[in-house]
Amino acid sequence: MRKYYNESLVVDKGNINKILEELIAEEINSVDELESFIEKFSEIMMIVDELEGRKYILMTRFATEEKYSKEFNEFYEEVVAISEPIASKIREKIYGTPFFNELPEERYENYKKILSIDIEMFEEKNIPLQVKEMELANKSGEIFSKMTVKFKEKTYTLSQMDKFLKDSDREVREEAWKLIRNRINEDHGELEELFEQLKTLRIEIAKNKGYTNYRDYKHDEMGRTSYKPQDLFKFHDAVEKIIVPILKEIHEEKRKKLGVETLRPWDLSVDPDGTVLKPFKNGKDLLEKSYSVLGKINPEYRKNLEKMDELDLFDLENREGKAPGGYNCSLAETKAPFIFMNAVDSQGDMVTMMHESGHAMHSFALKDEAILEYCDVPSEVAELASMTMEMLTMEFWDIFYSDENELRKAKLEQLYSGIEILPWVMIIDSFQHWIYTTPNHTIEERDEKFGEIMDRFNTGVDWSGITVEKQRAWLRQLHVFEVPFYYIEYGISQLGALSIYKNYINDKAGTLKKYKDFLKLGYSKSVGEIYETAGIKFDFSEETVEKLGNFIREELNKL
Repeated sequence: MRKYYNESLVVDKGNINKILEELIAEEINSVDELESFIEKFSEIMMIVDELEGRKYILMTRFATEEKYSKEFNEFYEEVVAISEPIASKIREKIYGTPFFNELPEERYENYKKILSIDIEMFEEKNIPLQVKEMELANKSGEIFSKMTVKFKEKTYTLSQMDKFLKDSDREVREEAWKLIRNRINEDHGELEELFEQLKTLRIEIAKNKGYTNYRDYKHDEMGRTSYKPQDLFKFHDAVEKIIVPILKEIHEEKRKKLGVETLRPWDLSVDPDGTVLKPFKNGKDLLEKSYSVLGKINPEYRKNLEKMDELDLFDLENREGKAPGGYNCSLAETKAPFIFMNAVDSQGDMVTMMHESGHAMHSFALKDEAILEYCDVPSEVAELASMTMEMLTMEFWDIFYSDENELRKAKLEQLYSGIEILPWVMIIDSFQHWIYTTPNHTIEERDEKFGEIMDRFNTGVDWSGITVEKQRAWLRQLHVFEVPFYYIEYGISQLGALSIYKNYINDKAGTLKKYKDFLKLGYSKSVGEIYETAGIKFDFSEETVEKLGNFIREELNKL
């Protein structure tokens, strides 16, 4: 329910700009009035943010229908982007008022830091460039949404094809894998050209703000005050030194069980004994079982999912014409999230549901938060919520698997994925560092560089004869197109989630309480303080990587 604005308010360019201009003219005569002003400004921006989110949801649900992408792009350009210069002046007004430093420190300490970064990073010349960047970035999902392949006389989306990578017949796996890669290669030229345009725009955006490269600009723009690129390079090294050898051992064991000479990319997802885990029948079954699982963690979480279902805030099953991937879109004003997925009845889909449910519970935990900046949590915090939910729910996966052996295999797969993801995260992050600090490269050099980075973090997979496919594997990672440098957070948060799970094994009630407490913080505290509230340290040092790598190895041995 709105506190400052009428529910019937029409959100268009004229109205929003008028409201923001009125806020600029409004007098602030006390600390109390400043606090109300901050809430009032947050409320109108939440109204705009939610409308943008709802248009984005429609665009991804129906990615091949141009009207939805047109509506989203128009709203972004005519409302979001046009209002940003005025919104920036309002932030400067808040920052410059004589009452700003009198705001209660406990409540506003982090708000002051966030506001300072927002003001520092704003550049009006970049607005039209950012509008164009958004339009181009959305095209990548549109391209992938149209990709289908013909296999065994049927037409499948690329997401649907992934299930054949678990087939016990190696020839089936290889054919499926190559069909997927060949289909992506068909659009290789279009995707590469799209990325060239994005890279050029991003470099110009950074230069307009006085940066020598886009990497450094983006790290500052994302508010990464807790670490620098150099710290991430040490993270890359730690994963290469500690996690890669562990995975090589695991993959060598798998190779022996499969009875193959070398482990190929199409051998990574198959179970050596041919078991294909199917935890649910369809989207409805997935949702109902998820109710039960999350209800075991906290009855309130079940009620939240049920509320989302009542409000039609799910789109779970894969279909042609739908954008790839999965996400949780927090509707800023309603304070309820939308979960988007491409489920094809696999174990990975079930885990994705647990992951996105973690994001969703984070959104619900902030339903009473009136300051927009505190609801817009950084990725290191957002992904900690989601990846932790994956781990916490494992105890109750018997709801998905009545067979004990299948349950054991599901847990094995989840624990394995807890470290398997780390090399890939380092590959994508390292690749982006290179792209934007070596901007004058050719398309061929870019693909070759990706292949080199793949070799650096190779976990015992034989890519001989398929070098081109290896070099172009990055094209399927939409983050590189849509949200540059948003990927290392999965690695940082995975370490955090494993640390919380380690605590959970020893103290379930205490760990769940700390999890709930950290969700409620939003971004009202620093990243380090939020992690401390969750009962862990914000740390991705070599020591932590080694400790958690050994922990996972021990847990795998127990199963």
